[in-house]
Formats: sequence, structure tokens, C-alpha cells
Amino acid sequence: MEFDPVDSRLGNARALTAPPRKNAVVPLSIDDVDSDGFGIGKHEGFAVFVDGALPGDVLRVRLLKIKPRFAYGKIEKILTPSPHRADPACPVASRCGGCQFQHCAYSAQLIFKKRMVEDALRRIGKVENPPVADVLGMAEPFHYRGKGQFPAGEGIGLYAPRSHKIIPVASCHIQHPAHAAILEAARLYLSRYGVPPYDENSHTGLVRHVMVKASFSSGEVMAALIINGDRCPWEKELAKLFTDAGASTVIINPNTKRGNVILGDRFRVLTGDGYIRESVGDITYRLSARSFFQVNPAQTKVLYDTALKFGGFTGNETVIDAHAGVGGVALYAAKQARFVYGVEIVGEAVDDAVYNAEQNGIKNARFVCGAAEEEVEKIIRGKNGGEAEENISAVFLDPPRKGCGRALLDAVSFARIPKVIYISCDPATLARDIKLLREGGYGLEKVQPVDMFPQTGKVEAVALLTANYYTDVGTGFCRYSL
Repeated sequence: MEFDPVDSRLGNARALTAPPRKNAVVPLSIDDVDSDGFGIGKHEGFAVFVDGALPGDVLRVRLLKIKPRFAYGKIEKILTPSPHRADPACPVASRCGGCQFQHCAYSAQLIFKKRMVEDALRRIGKVENPPVADVLGMAEPFHYRGKGQFPAGEGIGLYAPRSHKIIPVASCHIQHPAHAAILEAARLYLSRYGVPPYDENSHTGLVRHVMVKASFSSGEVMAALIINGDRCPWEKELAKLFTDAGASTVIINPNTKRGNVILGDRFRVLTGDGYIRESVGDITYRLSARSFFQVNPAQTKVLYDTALKFGGFTGNETVIDAHAGVGGVALYAAKQARFVYGVEIVGEAVDDAVYNAEQNGIKNARFVCGAAEEEVEKIIRGKNGGEAEENISAVFLDPPRKGCGRALLDAVSFARIPKVIYISCDPATLARDIKLLREGGYGLEKVQPVDMFPQTGKVEAVALLTANYYTDVGTGFCRYSL
């Protein structure tokens, strides 16, 4: 199920018999803000979304697009600026789609993100009084991202908001500082050797994206070139340029398919071993090009510490991590639980997770490759080659932005797992899944947002749900009582 971020924020806005005219200029006071960076105000009860506006702004706004219940507008003039306005650190912040809130004071960003989580839980999750704590922010909310993906075309940079127009960038204020030198090396390679960038309209040209992964703990840097072909010209020279720019490993990733999927299926290592290593707390993770890992290691520790605090493990528990990635929270939890099962659908990530467990001396974790909704049930019933694990104490759910499939949520509810610790990067799908879990016999205890993505509209959150233990034959869910 996909959510329309506009519909989820309309509140009591009404459809007008005669909506305002396109290009009309109207006065507007901004009351709220959404995750895409739109300030929200109401003109005669009609919701207006304004790019770059902040709560507290009093504006003159030109209406650009009119819908039955809302409109999009642009700022013509700021009559009274919001007290939350700040000068962006980045010179292209207003044109680039990488950040939505550099023009907003960081303390206010945290307030707005808490409101976004609460709003989603009320509107979508149907939670009357959401138990949401204040957002845990960063002391230094810049240069925190270890991974960046930069499209190539008319320059190398980042896409403008809601488009595929590339805004060239020399450096990015939210990326690891090592990324800038890799981007410069990529630009030098294209110009020096006449290598054509990719054109997505004609499906011609070679270089599609530059992907950089940099470790804050080891200092290692992975530079990967995603190409519309099998090989690059002057590959030895390319490898040297990237190595001289600080790369410890250089990778070629062919992707000849049309569409927006960035990575292809094959990876070829030009230099190094094809990995970098990043640490969270006292756990070190080996990361391959394809493997998912949280992009902000400093806040990942905050996130994992919160998740384990919610688990309250004493060393006697058996736990499932249903979206384990390269070991993520599973290896972190293995230090406190009796045994941890990790489930991951990407084979390369499972290989990394097994390697990471060995390298960290963790022997009480097992990783399986497969779909979470299938493997969780197999683990519980002992159908995956192990003994039946009927006394699972907790399950970590850490799905991608689209959230969990209904089959997984049903499997968790049918299994009567006492605690669900849900780690989410999207408040809307978190709220949707919490609604389904509550219908399946769980109560929402608390939600702790963590600011993994300062200067953007995204916010991570950890939610703790506990089973209401009773039997409800009408819904088919098996439950038991405390």
C-alpha cells in the first residue's frame, strides 16, 4: 500500500465549489510542514502546499497547480519570516533535492519531525494519543552520510526535487568529506578520456552513477562506477584516479537496463577487496557494494541502543531479526540475547552477515537467506533445518521504506511473539503496520524517533509493541494473556 503524503496531511481541508484560480496570488500563513519540504497553509479552508515555506511564515503565494482539495504554490514574497528560518550552509540547497530543511534551524527540524511521526500515527495508525518521545538529534548535523549515489549526465551531482534534472555538486554538506575527492576524480575521468555520461531518454552513453561508500571508523572508501555496458575504457587509469582520490577499493557495476534502478546484478573489482568496514559500538561490519547498511553510523548506535533498551534482554532470550542486512541489529543484539536468528533476502548481505559474525567472535547468531514472511514461520516451526523455536521473545522488524508485507505481520501475530521492536524509516508505513499489528493483538507501548537524516524530511523511529495475550476466534489471531 502506497501513501499519498498530501492526502495524509490534509486534515479538515475541504473541497471548494469554486477552487481558486491557477496563478492567483493569495496571502497565506504557514501552520505545518511535511517531509517533502512543503509548508502547509490554508486559504479559505483550502490546503496549499508551498515549497520551502516554514511554520510561522506569512507569505504572498502564487498558486501553480490546483487540485480538488489542495493546491501547490510558490513563494512570491515573504511578508513575515518564520522564527525558524536559517541560512543554508550549502550554496545549492534551494535547488538540490538532497536536503529539504537546510533553511530551517536544526532545533526546529527535530520538533517538526516528532510532529510528523505523531501525525502519521493519528491519521493512518488510528492511535488516539501516540506515545512519541522527543526526537534524538545530532550534536553536529552535517557530513554524516557514509553512502552517496550521484547521477551523471550534464555534470555529476544530485537530482533537483521531484525531477531527474541533475544539479552538479562539487561537495555535499551531508555526505562524508571523502566523497568530494571521488566526485572530482570521476569528472576528471569523463573529461580527460572523453567518456560519455548516460542519457536516460535515449539509453545511450556509458557512466550512469558514481556510488561512494566511506567508513567513519576505518577510513576506507569504496568508489563504484555504474555503467551502461560491460567495460569502461581506460580502466587502469580510472582505478588510479579513484585510488589517488582516496579510494581503498574500486568497483565496476554494469547496469544496461532502462529504468530508475541504480545498481545492476554484477560487480567487478578493479582494485582492493571490494569491501569497506564500518563499526557501530564494538561491532565491526564488512560492507559490500550491494549490502544495505544505515548511512549514519553515529546515529545508528543511538538507534540500536534504543532498540535493545526496548528489548530489555537479560541473556536468556531467543530473538529474530526479520530484516538483518549485513548483521545490523542482529549482531548488536547477540551480545545481550541468548540466540539471534537473522533473516535477509539479499544473498550478498547474508554472506556479509555470516562473515561479520565470525570476525566479531559471535557464535550465538545464525543467518538465513529468504523472504521474511516465509523464514520467520520456518524458524518458529523448526522447518529451516533447526529445532523448533516456539519461545521467541522478540522480533526486530526493520523493513525498507515500503514497510512490512501483510504476510509477515500475520506470521508475527500468529506466532504470539511477546515483543515487536519495529525500526522504521517512514512514519506513514510505520503507522500503517502498527495499525495492522494492533488489530492482530498488539499494544503500542512507545515510539522513539531518531534523527538519522538531519537537514532532510526523513526521520527514523523505533516502536515497541507488546502482545495482548488473549484469544480472538473472530479474527483468526491466536493470542494469550499476561
